[in-house]
Amino acid sequence: MARKTMRRAGAWIGLGAFTAGAGAVVGFGIWLLLDVAYWLLDLVWKNGVDALGIAWLPVVVCAVGGVCIGLWNKRFHCAPKPFNEVISDVKRTGGYHLGRVAPSAVAFLLPIAFGGSVGPEAGLMGLIAAGCTWVGERMRAMGVRLGVMHEGEDFSKAAKRTLYVVGTAGGVAGVVAVIALVGSGMSIPRFEAVAFGIEPLLLAVPLALGGYALGLLYLAVVRGAQALHERFDRHVVLMPTLVGLALGTAAVFLPYVLFPGSQQASELMGAWTGMSAVALLLTGLVKTVFIALCLNLGWSGGPYFPLIFCGISFGYGVSAATGLDPVLCVTAITAALMAAFSRQPGAAVIISLLVFPPTSIPVLAVAIAVGLLVPLPKAIAPTKLAPTGQPPTGQLPTG
Repeated sequence: MARKTMRRAGAWIGLGAFTAGAGAVVGFGIWLLLDVAYWLLDLVWKNGVDALGIAWLPVVVCAVGGVCIGLWNKRFHCAPKPFNEVISDVKRTGGYHLGRVAPSAVAFLLPIAFGGSVGPEAGLMGLIAAGCTWVGERMRAMGVRLGVMHEGEDFSKAAKRTLYVVGTAGGVAGVVAVIALVGSGMSIPRFEAVAFGIEPLLLAVPLALGGYALGLLYLAVVRGAQALHERFDRHVVLMPTLVGLALGTAAVFLPYVLFPGSQQASELMGAWTGMSAVALLLTGLVKTVFIALCLNLGWSGGPYFPLIFCGISFGYGVSAATGLDPVLCVTAITAALMAAFSRQPGAAVIISLLVFPPTSIPVLAVAIAVGLLVPLPKAIAPTKLAPTGQPPTGQLPTG
């Protein structure tokens, strides 16, 4: 009896070690792919475009990127899906599968490498969901092999909870290993706290209306881009190519309209005082437009990090034009934009706290309330099927 108990305990320990190892493989692979995305971005732009110093070269690079993205998606149909679709698939089927991993990884890399105004977060959500599904399937198969469960059975809630924690810990360890070995390609800007007082809270209301206006602009362009998508849905290469041409042309005059925005926001924190208020405001506005165009016309990715950059740039522009505290302007405008865009108070709070400290919560609360409570025009309000402003399938049809 004691020997049987020890064997069973050993089997569970072995299963836990296997689960941790599988989680580590997934965490390592996903974070390494993210680092590769930012390495390619630097290779194409810092070591390529910037080194050559040709003013119009972004037009060519972005157009070539549009062609590559269109051809790849036409061939493999593996563009990253938006958050809501991934979550819906998980709820409906109990898991998420990417299909062929290599084509999906390339589809994740291309829009970032070629300078698209898209973030990595949508692709990361799909990769993480698929990775968790892969770990879960192999965990169950190993459980059967080790004799802790029978074929067709499932773990008890307590066992499943424990194994998921162990797998998550393994995933975190994999991420830490990548950072220790090669560093982290993605950085997130962090701002100082807004000075507490009545005046900042009062000023947060009109400033938040600026963020709300950016949200309206984004949603309006989304509707227009979705109409174009429906009208020209067979032109799966032409649409991302034209977006690339337009994006590259805008980047000749406003370089910050390119890229996911996380690293660029950190750069802007030190560079904005050398820019004019007009350039900062236009960058926020034009990049907002291109995020919507990219996401709906073939350059798949996420909207959150790029939109955060738009709020930061616009906030700095308002500060440069009015002389108001730049941290207050950036905090109120960015938080209101996140609220107007997402229409979800929890998401707006979590995203805002990635960038702003908890001590800024009073101003964040006012700005988020403005972004949520001021109603959106019905003509541009997001649908339940595509709240992130991407086509319901997350990819272009092949026709």
